[in-house]
Amino acid sequence: MIDLTAKSLPNTVCVNGRDYSIYTDFRKWMKFEIAVARLRGNEKIDVTYLFKNECPEYCDIQELFQFSRPARILPRQMGACDEIVLDYEIDADLIYSAFLGQYGIDLLDVKELHWHKFLALIYGVNNSTKLLEVMQVRAYRKNTDKDYDAYEELKQVWRIEPQISEAEQMELDKFNDLFTQR
Repeated sequence: MIDLTAKSLPNTVCVNGRDYSIYTDFRKWMKFEIAVARLRGNEKIDVTYLFKNECPEYCDIQELFQFSRPARILPRQMGACDEIVLDYEIDADLIYSAFLGQYGIDLLDVKELHWHKFLALIYGVNNSTKLLEVMQVRAYRKNTDKDYDAYEELKQVWRIEPQISEAEQMELDKFNDLFTQR
């Protein structure tokens, strides 16, 4: 949530009780969020590109989430949505289109855009954008017992498939081979 009473947006993260200067441009933090979304198990990701002058020796991802996922008071969660409704990599075209169409911001040409400003603009996309339409379809939950539901079908069409690790893919291939070998 952006604090409009402050003179500036945050440009540091607190790691192990110490503030570190960071890059705030949306591209760097989008890259971080994409890497986090693709994490499996105990994998580690390189986060050194987020820090300007000095990088902490160890940095817990949760400490970076304080900046990358700032707390929002509203809207309140009515029902927890466990669906992935936005993927910064898969939805890049829709994000680009929404920013250009609604705000006149060409994300490829803009020199720098603070991550918190970027998030505020994402949260504010209106119903005329394909991005919001797709996100709404992904978050849809059927609330009746009808046999056919067009929104359930649309949800499957736009659903983001979770990434699986190489080890998981090998196990899946082995399992599938049991049924395809003759």
